[in-house]
Amino acid sequence: MPRLIEQQTPNFNGFGASILVQQTRGRLKRHRLPSDRMEARGLLHDHCPLTPGVYGWLDDRNQLCYVGKSKSLRKRLLSYFAKTPADKKATRIRQHSQTLVWEPISNELLALIREQELIYRWRPEFNTQGQPTKRQPAFICLGGGLAPNAFFTRRITDKSEFSFGPIAGTGRLRSAVDTMNQCFQLRDCADKTKFKFNNQQTLFDNPQTAQCIRFELGTCLGPCAAQCSAQSYHSNFKDAHRFLLGDDLSILSRLDQQMKDAAGCRSFERAAILRDHIANLTWLERRMRSLRNAQKTFNGVLPIEARKKRSAWLILQGGQLIGSTVEPDSEERAIATIQRLTEVSHTEKSIPENLLEMNLQLILIAWFRKHPQLKKSLISFGDAIDICEKRLDGGFLQRA
Repeated sequence: MPRLIEQQTPNFNGFGASILVQQTRGRLKRHRLPSDRMEARGLLHDHCPLTPGVYGWLDDRNQLCYVGKSKSLRKRLLSYFAKTPADKKATRIRQHSQTLVWEPISNELLALIREQELIYRWRPEFNTQGQPTKRQPAFICLGGGLAPNAFFTRRITDKSEFSFGPIAGTGRLRSAVDTMNQCFQLRDCADKTKFKFNNQQTLFDNPQTAQCIRFELGTCLGPCAAQCSAQSYHSNFKDAHRFLLGDDLSILSRLDQQMKDAAGCRSFERAAILRDHIANLTWLERRMRSLRNAQKTFNGVLPIEARKKRSAWLILQGGQLIGSTVEPDSEERAIATIQRLTEVSHTEKSIPENLLEMNLQLILIAWFRKHPQLKKSLISFGDAIDICEKRLDGGFLQRA
């Protein structure tokens, strides 16, 4: 992401720049609110459009205290001045604020993107999601030295050999990571633990015991006590990796059979544990499948409505939004677009680096899941470049 999305100073003087091209956004409007509720409603009726957009509430210190989005700005803002607002939070925001600002956006998806930018940049106190200091998506990683395992992290580190994400629902993800380590018999002890495999030769016969009960329960191979070979442990590690890649989901059928066997033997407590393991891994597999689909499918240009009957191109790579441009309507813009798309198509996109990139990827995944027909509108990088070149050959150069 460009530097323009970094956090701003608290004093508000405009929403600021965006990853979205200017042609998708209208001019910022600012109105101090009258104290009378009906006067405020009248102001909104007269000045606020029925278009998608983002809005913000400013307090008496001219600080942005809340950011929201809507597919109809006027209807959403009028709801704050209903006799009985829909929720208590709306009442608190209104009582805390002195001024309303809004920015029309040409499309509801773009309004979602813009809202995330603004929350990440301004960090308003009444917004609970999308802020670096509050609830965040996370990653499931595989790695960890001599005896690697699955672990949960909010930031990718050198410890990770393989990283998957971002994934929303961190509480469920933590449970899924625990299940991964148990079902693939990988350790979950601290990295500082000394590991030794039974195929390593020693000068003295010094039997060791496992440092936790998981070895006795059969949910860890016991690399802390030389209870397994390096080959067998890393074979399980590779199985866990193949599961996250979607190449081998056989663990689910094995667990299902074990659960049925346990229930048949009236071991209902074990059956319940296995049932929870299946639920966690099934949830994780769905998240992985959705992420893989986005990384494979969302590559290219998504034409989307801009203002004044123009069209904008969202540039997607590996399921991430990496930029936008106006659909080429001049020789200069066509040449610039060809150069940019050529560069992007030859660059491998890495895992999201910050919370905004994570949230924008999750927004895109959710939006395409809600509107599957939108995939048909995606234009590959090659086809988009061809469009620009044909327009150069057939239109812009002739007019020049």
